[in-house]
Amino acid sequence: MLTPLRNKKILITRPAHQADSLCALIQQAGGQPQRFPTLIISEIADKTELLNCRNHLQPPTSLIFTSGNAVEKSLPTLLEVAPLPSFVQVFAIGKATTHALQYWGIAAHCAPPPYNSEALLTLPNLQNVVGIPFYLIKGEGGRTLLADTLKQRGAWVYPVPVYRRSLPDPPNWIYQEPPDLITVTSQEGLTNLVTLLASSSWLLHTPLIVISDRLRNYAQTQLGWQAPVYTALSAEDESIVATLITHALTV
Repeated sequence: MLTPLRNKKILITRPAHQADSLCALIQQAGGQPQRFPTLIISEIADKTELLNCRNHLQPPTSLIFTSGNAVEKSLPTLLEVAPLPSFVQVFAIGKATTHALQYWGIAAHCAPPPYNSEALLTLPNLQNVVGIPFYLIKGEGGRTLLADTLKQRGAWVYPVPVYRRSLPDPPNWIYQEPPDLITVTSQEGLTNLVTLLASSSWLLHTPLIVISDRLRNYAQTQLGWQAPVYTALSAEDESIVATLITHALTV
């Protein structure tokens, strides 16, 4: 059995409920995943915006789900009374979000690689959107690129936040033994990582795997990352592990 990540300790910063698959792939490659979630995902109790979305699904309404969390925290309410009408177009950022929708029996237009907002906006059916209502099912805060671009193209955009992210307490072990590599999949997660480990001198000197050039630039120019920062081709677990394997021998 090939073990290209043998003896490599890899810090996984994804929320706890989203880390299993990545950790399993790292273990299969011989690595030692260290779970260190830098975000806690919690449902927003106020359903006003979500109920408003459910009650105003008229042609030619479209829904955009920005993450698996958005699917998980919204569909029980959206589908409580009836299935989504057949005229509703559904869009998803990333394969994981698409698969989460499929679990609920909903087919979605998926962003092409690298499965991000920029890629989703290249889809042909998001070009001529004048006058079309879009409900953006998302987390609280976050990037505004999707909403801003669709508005510029003439769409009506209604953000529907269904979950929020918060800062967890770090486990004590993290201060004792630094990892060989770190994986991060969001800017907020990276910011929280630096906040949580501000006293750890090794942090900025540990090689980092991110999922976009935007994140790489943020780490290097805004956070002052000193170690190499490598960009995976997408946020998919397989892509992250492939990038880890490519660069594991250099650390």
